[in-house]
Amino acid sequence: MIPKNWDEVSVDLFVKLYPTFKNKDLGLNEIIEQKQLQLSMIKGISFKDAENCLETEAKEVKKLLDTPLPTKIVKYFSLPRYKTNLETGEKVSDGKTTYRFNIDANELNSSGYVGIMNAIKEDPIKNLHATLFNLATPVYSLWRLKSYEFSNAEVGDRMEEFKQMPISIAYPIAVFFLNLSKALIPVTEDYLMESLRKMEKELIETKADLLDTDGQ
Repeated sequence: MIPKNWDEVSVDLFVKLYPTFKNKDLGLNEIIEQKQLQLSMIKGISFKDAENCLETEAKEVKKLLDTPLPTKIVKYFSLPRYKTNLETGEKVSDGKTTYRFNIDANELNSSGYVGIMNAIKEDPIKNLHATLFNLATPVYSLWRLKSYEFSNAEVGDRMEEFKQMPISIAYPIAVFFLNLSKALIPVTEDYLMESLRKMEKELIETKADLLDTDGQ
């Protein structure tokens, strides 16, 4: 099923698609292969099988990727939560976790700083889920906004769940962090600003590149 909008595109899928957004200086055949690759990723099928997909599906993918990325910040959001079945080792649904997005950089603790810096230094796009995790604070519910902390044992699982966050929520938060980083301690500010500014530029160029494809 082809996502109809960015609400239906996860961070994980967006990160996989991201390398295919670079289409400058590509020939016609390369652009066709690129779109075939995008279709295979979105549908979860092989590159070869994507070649036989209907033209209508290719048009649906193009329509999605031509849609501007959202900019409205969502302060509170919930993500599905999973736990591991000790008998089968499979991940099973365990309700959901509600989070509050930290709009004040001063609210970030030392582990949050370190987590964000490590994620950005290694790969700001690939580790987008880790940055988002460190920018969010779990709260009991939308009706009970008191925050709490995860145990060390569950941090890995909760962070991994951010890969399933809709990019419609993730993208505005990531870009807004450019403003948050101005409040970070001076030792880290220059590095964070440079890295995040580069990420923002690349994400904006993504849209421009996709629009340019129409004229080729």
